[in-house]
Amino acid sequence: MPELAYRLSLIKTSPIRRIAALLDQARRKRDIISFGGGAPSLPPPKEFLDEIMRLLKEMPQRACGYCGTRGLPELRSLIAEDLKKYFGVSYDPGKEIIITDGGTEGIFLTLFSILDKGDEVIILDPTYLGYSEAIKLAQGRVITLPVSVENGYQPDPEMLKERITGRTKAFILLSPDNPTGRIIREDFVKTLVDLAIDKDFWIIYDAAYKHIVYEGKNVWVDSFPGAREKTITINTFSKEASIPGLRLGYTTGPSEVIEAMEKIKQYVTLAPDTLGQYALLKFYENGVKDRYLREVVLPTYRRRRDLMASLIQKYLPEAKTVVPGGAFYFFVDIRYYLEKMNRDDEEFCNRLLYRKNVVAIPGSHFGSMGKGHIRLTFVSEPEERIEEGMRRIGAFMFSYVF
Repeated sequence: MPELAYRLSLIKTSPIRRIAALLDQARRKRDIISFGGGAPSLPPPKEFLDEIMRLLKEMPQRACGYCGTRGLPELRSLIAEDLKKYFGVSYDPGKEIIITDGGTEGIFLTLFSILDKGDEVIILDPTYLGYSEAIKLAQGRVITLPVSVENGYQPDPEMLKERITGRTKAFILLSPDNPTGRIIREDFVKTLVDLAIDKDFWIIYDAAYKHIVYEGKNVWVDSFPGAREKTITINTFSKEASIPGLRLGYTTGPSEVIEAMEKIKQYVTLAPDTLGQYALLKFYENGVKDRYLREVVLPTYRRRRDLMASLIQKYLPEAKTVVPGGAFYFFVDIRYYLEKMNRDDEEFCNRLLYRKNVVAIPGSHFGSMGKGHIRLTFVSEPEERIEEGMRRIGAFMFSYVF
């Protein structure tokens, strides 16, 4: 057999995708409580689902046909209006917005549009595990900026300055964050924007959880003076509309970047999902999005977050964590327990699944600073199963430590 491409040796299989595949099989055999993946557990808005049914019944050929590579013009116009309403920033829907196959494709297309071989991209450690592998595929070099539970997972501006070199091409910022749930401080963003202008590098702002905010206010990078020309913003409908399986998102940025992304997308996925785009027009009409977020998504997930916070304190009193201001996750420092168990975080999670049927994600998957941590998702299970799952984790810990 001929050899496979060398670039495959540069990346590793996503552990979360591997766990998702295992869960698909395991759920048929036993009761699994999953604090693993970050997929919403709520159904999409009824209006959205009704519109899909109508589209398939009344205009099946149009709804299932191709659209332009940048996506439906009418959807891009509604997106521009929505971003102006929520964040006060204006985008040209014809030149500065492209519809993507989820936020993941937005990240991929962005990196392949801006990186040359050897260019450096600064990411936080820990952070979303998809960035480093996409950077490597684009032949870039990953530079990490550590954060920790002791400082609330907030990055240090002085440490950032130390990592900027003549090869720095981009900094990736995710806020609210995965895996920590941290909302970035405004003063850090201001420093980041000033540095991007002064040192001439891109800010890639991953806004996947922009509406999943429980307390305080999330910043919008483009709203800072001078940021528009340096910022590419990745968005997804997976979280705010609860449609991760439809793989729809969008990216905003300078027209030259969007044009470059379109050029690559033509040969990767050709065009985004037409049916889902038409249904999303309804998501933006008559206050559907606002009501769904206000009345369903945020109150449901806030209750689950508060419950998990109290259960972590109850069952893991020696653990350290930060109550997330947004997103879907607790990032829990369990080094106290792991030391007594003589286990690392990956072995702990493997044994937890095998012995207690509970899924947690090893913190080391998100970077070297995540070693000794676990990521727990609070949106994927209802309250009674969150309580049972945390009780099982507590019992598992107790059986080893005491």
